[in-house]
Amino acid sequence: MLSYLHSFHAGNHADILKHVTLLYTLQYFNKKDKPYAVFDTHSGRGLYDIKNECALKTGEAAQGIGRLLETASNSGDSQFPSELNDYLNFVKKSLEKGFYPGSPAIEKAFIKPGSALFLTELHKTEAAFLSEHFGGKNGVHISNSDGFSFLKSNVPPAQKRGFILCDPSYEEKSDYYNAAQVLSFVHKKWSGATILLWYPLLKNREEEIENMKAQLFSTVKNRDFHTEVLDARLLVDTPDSHTETSLEESIGSARPRLYGSAILAVNPCWGLKEHLESILPFLSKTLEREEGCGDYSVVLE
Repeated sequence: MLSYLHSFHAGNHADILKHVTLLYTLQYFNKKDKPYAVFDTHSGRGLYDIKNECALKTGEAAQGIGRLLETASNSGDSQFPSELNDYLNFVKKSLEKGFYPGSPAIEKAFIKPGSALFLTELHKTEAAFLSEHFGGKNGVHISNSDGFSFLKSNVPPAQKRGFILCDPSYEEKSDYYNAAQVLSFVHKKWSGATILLWYPLLKNREEEIENMKAQLFSTVKNRDFHTEVLDARLLVDTPDSHTETSLEESIGSARPRLYGSAILAVNPCWGLKEHLESILPFLSKTLEREEGCGDYSVVLE
């Protein structure tokens, strides 16, 4: 969706869940002494100014990473999950340089030398920014193209090991269908890959979400019943919290449609379930919009 710009949402609760999961996956892959491949299908621009007009208009960064950093600084060691330290330390260093790190920045910083990083972004302006700041680096390949099409055409990679981060904007209903179709195809071609599919929690898209998950789950399990699939959810509000208002009325007051988000992981890294179970209680409590609204779940099948 070419009208979507992540600058309005960078650093929100959804980014925190996605980036914590991404960082753990990178660190797990780094444990072996072999290079691997990473595909980031909807890369965005990679670096975000969370003090600009876009971020301030929605207030999502302030309610997300801003609140988390403030809580971390005021929490005792016994209250704060140590599993969040690597993520927050990296974010702090990035913010000192004037930007919040998107997934390409995390991938570039933590990927094992000699590995391949494939960044795709369809939005022309965002792709140009991505190329300017991440292009020309060894092992980094940037394409101004549709992430779904690029992924289908480039798997399996030369490296046998690797993973995929797929997080479409979901502005169009077709994104749910396309994600299920393409990732099912990818799993057939590259069955050993870890697939990280981020998806939004939206009351008005429950049917599309469930259909997407069911199709991918059934495809993977039918191919090999022993393949693990993890579904982790972070809720910061209740499903019925959003009410439709005009644009003018909504700024600064209305609850956004996104009441949480989730990661569906195929072939999740060993220990990811326990890692998320250790941090999601804290995140759901810290990032909830009102007391008692936060919740989480982690299911491994």
